[in-house]
Amino acid sequence: MVNYSKVEAENCEHLECLADVYNLFALFDFPANVIFVDQFISNINKFKDIFTQYFSHENIFFSCKCNKSYALLKYVSEQNCGIEVSSNYELKDALKYTKKIIASGSAKDKDYLNNSIKNNVIISVDDIEELKLIKEINKPARVLLRTSDLLGKISRFGINLNQIDLCLDIIADSLIQLEGFSFHINNYSLDDRIGAINEIIELIELKKININYIDIGGGIPTNYCSKEDYNNFLRHNNKEMYFKEHFINDYYPYYSEIADENALDYILKNVYKKLKNKGIEIIVEPGRSLLKNVGASIYEVQYLKQLSNDENIIVTNGNINYLSEQWFNSDYLIEPKLIPKSVRQNNVIFASVAGNLCLEQDMLTWRKIKFNIIPERGDLLVYYNTAGYQMDSNESEFHKIPLVKKYIVKKIDNKYVIEEDKKYDCK
Repeated sequence: MVNYSKVEAENCEHLECLADVYNLFALFDFPANVIFVDQFISNINKFKDIFTQYFSHENIFFSCKCNKSYALLKYVSEQNCGIEVSSNYELKDALKYTKKIIASGSAKDKDYLNNSIKNNVIISVDDIEELKLIKEINKPARVLLRTSDLLGKISRFGINLNQIDLCLDIIADSLIQLEGFSFHINNYSLDDRIGAINEIIELIELKKININYIDIGGGIPTNYCSKEDYNNFLRHNNKEMYFKEHFINDYYPYYSEIADENALDYILKNVYKKLKNKGIEIIVEPGRSLLKNVGASIYEVQYLKQLSNDENIIVTNGNINYLSEQWFNSDYLIEPKLIPKSVRQNNVIFASVAGNLCLEQDMLTWRKIKFNIIPERGDLLVYYNTAGYQMDSNESEFHKIPLVKKYIVKKIDNKYVIEEDKKYDCK
């Protein structure tokens, strides 16, 4: 008997409705990435509801690095949210929809900085040399100083606290306006973010400076599955659950006690009074949590490869460039759903999922998943909740295979309307 722990997507009813009707999938070319904009707007509104309890402004900046959809940029800007970009290329796309933008990222060249300054974009400064370059441009610029070693957590990004005085000297003798500080903590700890905010407040008190914002970045945890499924998986996780015993024990926290908009509420609740006394507002750059249940990735089954000793592989027309978790030596924990092209007799089989690349490691899912029917050519395999950092983060045209088409699904007059995402590109 194969070791198996079920991990199903949580609260994905709007995705299930598509899976109920196979013919609806005929509107897509496969493989396909599907974006549900109504769910995206609903997620934004939940974050906005939290913000309005504390601040007069909704300082939500969608981190567009987590999905390359044009439609998401359009809809987030229509909701009066900003966009956080990490390159001049992302900036050029974001400017098609709004100028409420934060320019982040390391190694900003002069073109990126000039484009940001010209459009009055807030620049999150990653290094003191970058700040000197902004001064050299000699035009009015708005900046946040990204700090590196808050809470003693050293990062390759940001400016060390012992360089802040030099930064303030550069700013004082320039056309640069200091809007505040920013940080990006490489974990999902809410208490660490609260501690970092408090440390910045102590810093500005010590330096006797006034700021408008503290940008806490992203890292807001989001729940992909139930607590029961996640904990059950962690308890039973072992090498026998994986193809060729390719054991994985490093996973994103697929369930957190406090997640999504409730995580933002927890942070603000603990720092609001201090911030209000100083006239400081929080900026947040959620990506993954704003995309909860917003996307699905659909691949077509090519064949079932039945190997010895319960080692079965479903070969699809997807690959690891379309489901990014594998590039982080992990596995996408939410198991895919098989949508059969025809009604067939139940026949349980356990199988992992492979892609179409000439690479031994091209596995979409290393774990052995339980299927209640034998997969056949033309069946569809649907991965839920892939909009955040999964469906297109690492996409490439390996083997000259075209990039996956992205489709936008929205409900109008109780009917689903499907469009290609490229139509939303305001060229």
